[in-house]
Amino acid sequence: MDADWIPLFLNNTVTFGTVINTGSYIVFYSAWYNAALDTQGYEDDTNVNVLSAEGDTLLHISFRRWKNSIVFKSGRKGHDWSDEECVCLQGVLNKTDVTIAIRLEADCYQVHINDCIIHTYPKRITEDEKAVSYMCNGQTIFTDPIHVVVATPEEPTPEEPTPVKLTPEKPTPIKRIPAPSYEEAYFTLTAKKVAETSKNKPFDYVIIGSGIGGGILAADLLDKNKRVSASKSDFSAQSSSAQALPKDSDDRTKRILVIERGGLVFPTHSLNMPRPTNRGTYGQMNDLFYNHFKHDWGMTDETRKIWKGGPVYCLGGRSTVWGLFAPRIDNHTFHTNFPNKVYDDLNKTYYRKAEEWMNLSYPQTLPLHRALKDSLNLRSDSSLPTTQWEWGRVASEFRNPNNFDFAEGAYSTVDRLLEAAMDDRGAGKFKIILNSFVSHLGPKPQAGQRKLAEHVVVKDTSGAEHKIMAKNIVICAGAVESPAILLRSMGGESAKQTFGERFARNIGHVTDHYIFYVTMPFYYKNIKSREILGGVKLQTDITFSGIDETTALANISLDASSFLPRRNIPDSELPQFIIAYILPSKLCSDNSIQIVNDQPKINVGYAPDPKLGKKKDLLKNFAVDAMNKISACLDIHFVKHNSDNGGYTLLTKVEKDNIELGELGPGGVAHELGSIPMPKADETECSIVDENLKMQYGWDNVFVCDLSVFPYSPAANPTLSLAALSLRLSDHLFSPEKTRYRPIVVRNLSAHTVYVTMTHSNRATALSNPKATANDRVEIKSGKSETWKRAQKESIFIYSSANTLDFDVQIVYPGITTLITESPPEPSAASKTSSK
Repeated sequence: MDADWIPLFLNNTVTFGTVINTGSYIVFYSAWYNAALDTQGYEDDTNVNVLSAEGDTLLHISFRRWKNSIVFKSGRKGHDWSDEECVCLQGVLNKTDVTIAIRLEADCYQVHINDCIIHTYPKRITEDEKAVSYMCNGQTIFTDPIHVVVATPEEPTPEEPTPVKLTPEKPTPIKRIPAPSYEEAYFTLTAKKVAETSKNKPFDYVIIGSGIGGGILAADLLDKNKRVSASKSDFSAQSSSAQALPKDSDDRTKRILVIERGGLVFPTHSLNMPRPTNRGTYGQMNDLFYNHFKHDWGMTDETRKIWKGGPVYCLGGRSTVWGLFAPRIDNHTFHTNFPNKVYDDLNKTYYRKAEEWMNLSYPQTLPLHRALKDSLNLRSDSSLPTTQWEWGRVASEFRNPNNFDFAEGAYSTVDRLLEAAMDDRGAGKFKIILNSFVSHLGPKPQAGQRKLAEHVVVKDTSGAEHKIMAKNIVICAGAVESPAILLRSMGGESAKQTFGERFARNIGHVTDHYIFYVTMPFYYKNIKSREILGGVKLQTDITFSGIDETTALANISLDASSFLPRRNIPDSELPQFIIAYILPSKLCSDNSIQIVNDQPKINVGYAPDPKLGKKKDLLKNFAVDAMNKISACLDIHFVKHNSDNGGYTLLTKVEKDNIELGELGPGGVAHELGSIPMPKADETECSIVDENLKMQYGWDNVFVCDLSVFPYSPAANPTLSLAALSLRLSDHLFSPEKTRYRPIVVRNLSAHTVYVTMTHSNRATALSNPKATANDRVEIKSGKSETWKRAQKESIFIYSSANTLDFDVQIVYPGITTLITESPPEPSAASKTSSK
């Protein structure tokens, strides 16, 4: 905001130093407004006032959502208000921000809202305008603060690009330059401001990073805040909560801060945005955006020869550019290499929840698809692994008949976080700051001790440091940046000196698994088959029986996008066959992360695998078998590209010599993990966090939730599993049991007074009832409402009087308004007799 604009805080007054001349404007500005009804049930009233030096209200402008009106009036200090003049509120606030401009005339005030004259109010008190105030009963619909400025006819308001001569005959509305970006419009908080406010009110949870781990955790905690904070439901929406954060009813809501190192680069997943259409960009092309926006870590010379990855510093992190492939970890690998409690919880609850969060989609299965799967599952060669091919698990929506062709709802955490910023803009308990680099945690830990971390030290874009106070800290910055934060927190000491020998032995072993692939173009003998089949993406687990008994994941993309980077797929005008293999891996103890000039430097290689040669040979044989089965089933021909003349050689049958097994390289699809591991199922000595992702060293209130906590590199894209871990951590930090005790508003829309009782089906849960009559019935007059609180579904009994026995029954749910639309039955003769 320009310096000429004066901040005007809620329930405060700003006094002007000079008399304001006739023809001038007093301009109020709010960057946003909340149109949802007040969830506390107040007859809410947000108002701005023009005051005299004596404290008289020369003009009162009140916005009343509950009444759908804007009210104008005036009054002398200590005396009654004048008669009200009203206009309809609906349709007036028609932009994302609000400008209220009051033109001072000799005998009236001309009120402009968002460039339109909405009312002319005759002056009823003739005094000079000396001050303005901003007041509210209930929830304010504007920002706190709003901003105010006085503009003369000859001078525009601050930031006005061109001076405009204003005349009484044709007033020109006051305008502001539109926000240049989403980031400047919705992310106005700074590290400095947040640090200052946290001194008196530390955040319950500071979440460092906004990718899959941090973004899902933050969004789920925000949803829980919404569920527990409303004391009354929204009548008009009949929903569990309004979109904007409701006012707190008690202290169960949490103060949450998300710190993101980058800015707002993508407003949604990159695949939900326009993409190049020129030939040679086969595939979904998320890597096109990834390569444009990724950064580089420091690395050793040997790592630089093979490393393909890097961080993406932006809201949503790498969730904005990931490839959407979302398989679960195979059962044997998961049970053997992860804590038993984690294995049980994810399989029973959190995998399913994560799949719902991420819009996991399956296409329509046609007879030709079924025939293809059956053909691939036939195993005539006993040397090859058995398979159970199924649809590829993709975190997106597809439009039949273009299965696996164009992502329409690709999942990223940025969507929900941007919605939260638009709803609240940091005014409530959920806040986001961008472009803020987390240096370290404090105070510095001591060897052999576990104390509470008290603050996060953040550097803003100018390099200035700010301490943000916190009760709990969750590090979600990724497999390289998260350990870097821990290492920077040691104050120059070694890991062994600060955290102990076991920590030093287990920190920083960031590891990626091998990914191999075979790709080849093909053509349909009958082009109609392509139209029927559409894109195909299949997956199956394969076990290296007789080699080392580990399980890999095979993924086939047939005329469909692949999670492989585009550079690994040859340009071709023909449809492509791609089979990719993800192999599992132990963590590589030779890999390391060091801090050089305050930034991480990585040394990364693959973990040794003495059986790798045998596995690669089997994978080539497996690919040949699959390609020949597909060729026979779908009546297609594979062709081999000739680099010499640019033509193709027809392959009537695919042989092992016709294909090449490509290798992706570490970091290529951002699967690196394991630098701050949790325990393995049968091994606890190699862990840094416990099974609940809590640090076992240094601090007692620090958690980690990103790929760094994986104790093993499974044969799967780990994103879905990380999302499930994030939801599990959310429930560990903020039990869902605390969100179930919620209000049930019963509103009487019938023409008569009714009397209501509500059941309490689970005596072990809390309850709250409104004031009742002697026989426990609650009177609700026509048009009025009463509020109960329950933790589960209940029933209400609706009576026409305080004593009648006849009733109606309705089912009610916590957090949802129940409407009584018809009067209950009048007392029958028997009921009247019984009630005497």
